[in-house]
Amino acid sequence: MSKDPAPNRSKEPAPDYHLGMAYALLTAALLALQEPFSALAARKLSALDFLAFTQVSLLLSIPLLLARPRGREDFITILTTRAYWPKLLALLGVGGAGLALYDVALSSAHPIITAAVLNLSPFWAALVARVVSGRSTPRPRSVFVGCFLAAFAGAMIVAFSQIEADPSSLKRDLLYSLLHSRWALPMPVFFALSGTLVYEWFRDFDEGAAISANFLVSAAVLIPLALWVAHGKSASLTVDDAPAIFLLLIGTLASSAAGRLFYQAALTATSNDNGFVTMFFLAIPAISAAVSWALSGWLTALRVDASETFFEGLLLVMAPLAVFSYFATRRQAGASAPNSGAV
Repeated sequence: MSKDPAPNRSKEPAPDYHLGMAYALLTAALLALQEPFSALAARKLSALDFLAFTQVSLLLSIPLLLARPRGREDFITILTTRAYWPKLLALLGVGGAGLALYDVALSSAHPIITAAVLNLSPFWAALVARVVSGRSTPRPRSVFVGCFLAAFAGAMIVAFSQIEADPSSLKRDLLYSLLHSRWALPMPVFFALSGTLVYEWFRDFDEGAAISANFLVSAAVLIPLALWVAHGKSASLTVDDAPAIFLLLIGTLASSAAGRLFYQAALTATSNDNGFVTMFFLAIPAISAAVSWALSGWLTALRVDASETFFEGLLLVMAPLAVFSYFATRRQAGASAPNSGAV
């Protein structure tokens, strides 16, 4: 008789949107570190070197993710149970597809188009949660849609404020990019899909264990692949690349490891309300700009144009997120009110 390999743990608790919001904001802050901390490496390292160091950083994060005894036990259970091997390979495929589309977007689309695509994450996440998990759009639906559109507009204004071009040439470049570039519209869907699948397949396990198993399988495939492709090529790394590599390792540990851990924790806290969680990712451009400004004294390429337009965009991002948070937490408080007097 077949036996379910998942541990038999307690029943899924009711969604906690206060905790989910805190985890989502922390996730956004960690994900915002990726671009400024990876910018120097993206300019100085080859694609293979960039990929290899990213995977090494993810491997280094595994002991931190498995700090709890339960996490180590669950990690071994996931890796030694054959029923989970196809799921880990499927997650590898989803992650690989997301990386491929991200590379397409960065290499062929205008930065504003790429920013627009990335900022559509809440839409794709809500769609993924609906299709995969049967979750409805975050309620009240009108508040979700209105706040999403307003915050999306603010995030786009922040991106526009950092483009150094006159209005006529900017419009011309955008139109050309829309018509001729492969701008990979569904790119963010793979990040959301990966988070939802981890929740659906490994919800009974420690989040750090599931993510660590995913990282290990990814590194086991991608690092040998990078070494094989690089075989026979002359070494391109120098001592001058050390600062770029160090920043890349720190940024990857923060965004791809810690950020992914808190993302899964936010999904667990909200019972996979992916649309709610990723709504707060619209704050990433603002946080990333603040980090870039702090680092710009050392890395001139990260200079931020703190214009009026930039601050108007920040306000347009933060105000809808505050409104959305208020309605979401008020709804939870209303749902729990009848039981508040229970002893």
